[in-house]
Amino acid sequence: MADQTDRMEAPAPIAETTAPARTPLYSYYVLTVLMVIYAFNFLDRQVITILAPSLKADLGLSDAQLGLLFGTAFALFYALFGIPLAKLADGWHRVRTISLGLGFWSAMTAVSGMAGNFAQLGSARVGVGIGEASAGPAAYSLIQDYFPKARRATAIAIYSAGIYLGVGASLALGGEIISYWDATYTEATRPFGIAGWQATFLAFGIPGLLLALLVLTTIREPVRGAMDGIPSPAVAPRPFRAVGREMAAMFPPFSMIAIARGRENARGALIANIATFFAIIVLAVVLIGWTDGMLPVAKRAVIATIGGAGITTNMVQWGAIAIGVYGSFSWLQSLSHRDPVANRLIGNRTFGALALVGGLASFASYGLSPFIFVYMVNVFGVGPEEGRTLGWILASAGMLGVFVGGWASDRARRMHPAGRLYMVIAALSISAVLLYFQFTTESRQLFLTLLWIVNFLQIMWLAPIAATTQDMVLPRMRGTAAAVFFLGTNIIGLGMGPYTVGLIADVTGDLRFAMLSVLFVAPVTIGLLLYSARRLPAVEASVIARAREAGEAV
Repeated sequence: MADQTDRMEAPAPIAETTAPARTPLYSYYVLTVLMVIYAFNFLDRQVITILAPSLKADLGLSDAQLGLLFGTAFALFYALFGIPLAKLADGWHRVRTISLGLGFWSAMTAVSGMAGNFAQLGSARVGVGIGEASAGPAAYSLIQDYFPKARRATAIAIYSAGIYLGVGASLALGGEIISYWDATYTEATRPFGIAGWQATFLAFGIPGLLLALLVLTTIREPVRGAMDGIPSPAVAPRPFRAVGREMAAMFPPFSMIAIARGRENARGALIANIATFFAIIVLAVVLIGWTDGMLPVAKRAVIATIGGAGITTNMVQWGAIAIGVYGSFSWLQSLSHRDPVANRLIGNRTFGALALVGGLASFASYGLSPFIFVYMVNVFGVGPEEGRTLGWILASAGMLGVFVGGWASDRARRMHPAGRLYMVIAALSISAVLLYFQFTTESRQLFLTLLWIVNFLQIMWLAPIAATTQDMVLPRMRGTAAAVFFLGTNIIGLGMGPYTVGLIADVTGDLRFAMLSVLFVAPVTIGLLLYSARRLPAVEASVIARAREAGEAV
């Protein structure tokens, strides 16, 4: 689905000399609320980390089961349900979409505290993932309509700072709640028999319900596209039917039936879809056999049995990835027929390269995060008290890094149309070099110092790349564009990062080597950024023209 614009010569860089108009104070109120929602998103997502010891003790969970709860299963549902929920954001009220989604995932977080086994907790966490998938696309779309183009990377950076606010709070508050509960109550005196981990889930979930009500009553739905001079209808015809079509486009046999209906080249498209379906199955089987064969029997964790056959972590991992890859392919194939304009703008190679950049950049950060504390225990002999230090390092570095990345990239864009991308290239290149020294030093103090700097630099990509992908589409499809962008960050990043580092550590017995292995994505990431930077000016300048050529009335 390559776009001809990708082969055009980029126009000469044009500096933006005019200052953007003032942004109303109410817009910053909306942005602050959205940032807090994003913090709750990661607060509820990351709480499994701090609760892991308690869950293992009370529910008898294995490390493999904890890994699945934290990573792959969550990432799969978050990424795939992000597509239909993004369609809802593009065709329905975005404020209502966020409020309902926040209320649902907060309720599922509270319900997690009532789980009595792995299956119940896993089902509740799937609900959290589905609910959280509603927030990102709708929030990105709202930000585009509350802030002018010259301030959008900064606005998205402030919004994205919620990630690290949530991560830090999950470690700090979660630990405090469990410590207080265990110090205050015995098993016989617990209120309603609730354990510390259950109280934590409830304490994190219930405030989200109140925040959902605040969103619904205080945030106004802006005119879609008015900020860019392309006002669009607030509600599309039959928005919920459109959501159903998006769901059907991802899962067989509905995906195949949908492709077979109503298109001129139905036979060829159907053959391609079926061939891809079976090719993915074959590849998943090969990867399961390969990765199981790499591990000694003691490391092949069996998490369930079906018909007497053991289900290993590798089976669940590659099965989930197979579902995610097929669902993504089938949906994109369906999009090319149902919305040729969106396909023209989202399906070009520059957009695809930036989505991969997001996936590869998050692969490194997600891959390292679950193992940082374990690494410090192994190398520096630290105790549990180090967890608080790590939590505040990651929170402060991440929040400042994502903000500075957005602020600096908006200014870089005024000097060159692709300035945002060149800033990301510099930040990721420096962080890769420092990461090597971080994991080869024998000094704890130097390790912590480099951890702060690397995390500060490593996250600077998020706001510029996200804002750039939003600028490459029309207002009516910004939620859809955000969902495609999130496919990379979640399937490649969250779905593959922790698993890959853990697998390499199990195979080699060397956690340091496994964590350094994330550096192999750095040259590919930089190459994709250089490719995109050369083509971005022409792609952005031709958005309206290409949309009109594809039949859009703009």
